Amino acid sequence: MLLEVKNLKTYYQVDDIVVKALDGVSFKLQKGDNLGLVGESGCGKTTAAKSINRILPPNGGIVDGQVIFKGKDLVPLNNNQMNKVRWKEISMVTQSAMNALDPVYKIGDQITEAIHTHENMSNKAALKRAEELFGMVGLEKKRLRDFPHQLSGGMKQRVVIAMALALSPDLVIADEPTTALDVVVQDGILKQFVELQSQIQSSIILVTHDISVVAEICQRVAVMYAGKIMEQGTTREIFKGSFHPYTLGLLNAYPTLEAAKGEIISIPGSPPDLAKDITGCRFRERCPFSTDKCGEEPDPVEVAPGHEVLCHYPEKANTFREEAARPSTWQGKTPTPSKKGTVGEKNALEIQGLKKYFPIKQSFFGGKKTILRAVDGVDFTVKEREILGLAGESGSGKSTIGELLANLQHTTEGRILYLGKETELQKKKHDKAFRRNFQVVFQDPYETLNPRFTVLNTIMEPLVIHKIGKDYEDRLERVKKALQLAELTPPENFLTRFPHQLSGGQRQRVALARAIVLEPKFIIADEPVSMLDVSIRAGVLNLLKRMRDELGASLVYISHDLATIRYICNRTAILYLGRIMEIGETEKVIAQAAHPYTQMLLAAVPIPDPDTDRKRVDPRGEIPDPIDMPNGCRFHPRCPKAFARCGWEGKDVRNLLENPEYEELIKPFAGEISGYEIEGLDLLIKMQWKNEARWAELQKTLEKIMENNNSTMLEAMTEMKVEDNLLRISFPEKVDPQIKSIDTDHDVACYLF
Repeated sequence: MLLEVKNLKTYYQVDDIVVKALDGVSFKLQKGDNLGLVGESGCGKTTAAKSINRILPPNGGIVDGQVIFKGKDLVPLNNNQMNKVRWKEISMVTQSAMNALDPVYKIGDQITEAIHTHENMSNKAALKRAEELFGMVGLEKKRLRDFPHQLSGGMKQRVVIAMALALSPDLVIADEPTTALDVVVQDGILKQFVELQSQIQSSIILVTHDISVVAEICQRVAVMYAGKIMEQGTTREIFKGSFHPYTLGLLNAYPTLEAAKGEIISIPGSPPDLAKDITGCRFRERCPFSTDKCGEEPDPVEVAPGHEVLCHYPEKANTFREEAARPSTWQGKTPTPSKKGTVGEKNALEIQGLKKYFPIKQSFFGGKKTILRAVDGVDFTVKEREILGLAGESGSGKSTIGELLANLQHTTEGRILYLGKETELQKKKHDKAFRRNFQVVFQDPYETLNPRFTVLNTIMEPLVIHKIGKDYEDRLERVKKALQLAELTPPENFLTRFPHQLSGGQRQRVALARAIVLEPKFIIADEPVSMLDVSIRAGVLNLLKRMRDELGASLVYISHDLATIRYICNRTAILYLGRIMEIGETEKVIAQAAHPYTQMLLAAVPIPDPDTDRKRVDPRGEIPDPIDMPNGCRFHPRCPKAFARCGWEGKDVRNLLENPEYEELIKPFAGEISGYEIEGLDLLIKMQWKNEARWAELQKTLEKIMENNNSTMLEAMTEMKVEDNLLRISFPEKVDPQIKSIDTDHDVACYLF
């Protein structure tokens, strides 16, 4: 047994209030197994992780219980004793990679520092270990010389994973390691995480609310709610034969691609306040199967060896499973979700040739300016009462388009017509009228809500600005109506609260209420559910649908979650590096995906089924730099179907030569190659001396590498010739493929068509 947690109780002191974050948690973990801790925000998952590693904040502490790791109880150990355990035997991957990295230290220095702290190792050996780790997580060795701000979010997360595994710990605690990352980046990170884990024979405790990830990489699951474990067992037992109504609610609420074709279930209500004394079953207020007996505290029941459930009615599990799969069982106070409504005939919004470029200086002291092409020629329309989805990886231009539509940024080129009028040309006196009808819901509600404003002040402010309402009482009624529409009921309970007194889901609903209080005709929702628990996502998505149906609003829904897009969007546009790759009716785009990029996005979506052995996607690197656009089709460097016409170039060959996968092939020439240089579309390889025999060997090696990666790269190459001490590899210029119609309401920008 690697880890055994017994009756763990961890409390927080907040002023004169005691919050019982963990109130008697017990579980076991065998060496080599992975455990998934799942549940809603505030259920105690992160507190459990921090309690094991003893990194609680000053106002928190373990008041009872044991954490037995490799036969030793960690609870009585002092900080110096725990420092010998942390990182070397138990390491942690935190949710925010940027917060885990020191912004003023180079990445390599941070990894070697962690190694030196616990191991008596030379700088050279530590650096070599760091290079090995980077190779394992798919990062180039040269990235060790970079600072954190020079890496993308996915790269930073890989660095943190590499650091956590640097000393081959027995246990790795990963707290939401892929939250808010794109599905493609998430898939690549999890693949490398599991491969590294198998190499060093460690165990993982995965803290997450993404049950599909748990289904794919964990052997056991513990479902937490309000400081207790409601159910725990093997992954297959939990996913295929759950007993507890809360587990059933979570599983049915998760928006999979298949489930999104119908109705997604929402668990009504909120978890109980852990600062108050709780009697009986903690889930009974939200449970559709609760009875008077649930007013008593249930005892854990072992329904199978190692499968425990905290419920009075394990014998009714078959009935619960059948009824829990129906949305009507959970509706209660939640209105019936609407289907995809009838779209109007007129265009509410029309986008023509939209571009947004950002000039960037190469140096603080001046120098050559470059252009970042965030949006690079986009055309689409949004009809009245239509929801258009914008999907794609981070850096594809989704949020920039949303800000351009809302006039929060000025366009570089192109036209935005709202109800037939250009929004950029509106005079200031008309701006208020535009703002009233055009509202935005941002991704992080905590950053967009004034911390000094109560909910009442926040929602009433737009009414005051736009002079809507006869008097205070009239405005108060409008605020209450908006809160009711946003399912914050009774509204009187929320009016005097500040943002910090609300849960993440409640804050997002306040942001939605603020947007709909003006009864706008157009709403831009930028990742409105990416930070929310699965149990409340469906409620927010259904609310967006009702905005369309009850307010007659049109919406642009921005997300990288294709399941939620399938659920609420009439049409979907897939964006990549500032351009639309595929657009059309949502069902066609998802069920009949034509573009290789759309297919890659769909293939990267994890499946919440432990019996499904999904083949992980090969992303072939990350999204390219929008400052230095690829030749031809901008997706070709990552496309498994790319052929000669798509735009192979010298940069692609250089990237291959710097890829750890081909390190052994190019290693014999390492002492002779002095560098690579890009000249236009050509790659120049510099040699230290001229030797015709070595040139011939190098050319054969390069051809082998290109052939192995994609044979069409060799076909696209126009020549490979020696010029003095240079080897020049040349490619022709190609243009981006244009959008073409392949079916009714289904267009694709790809040379395959």
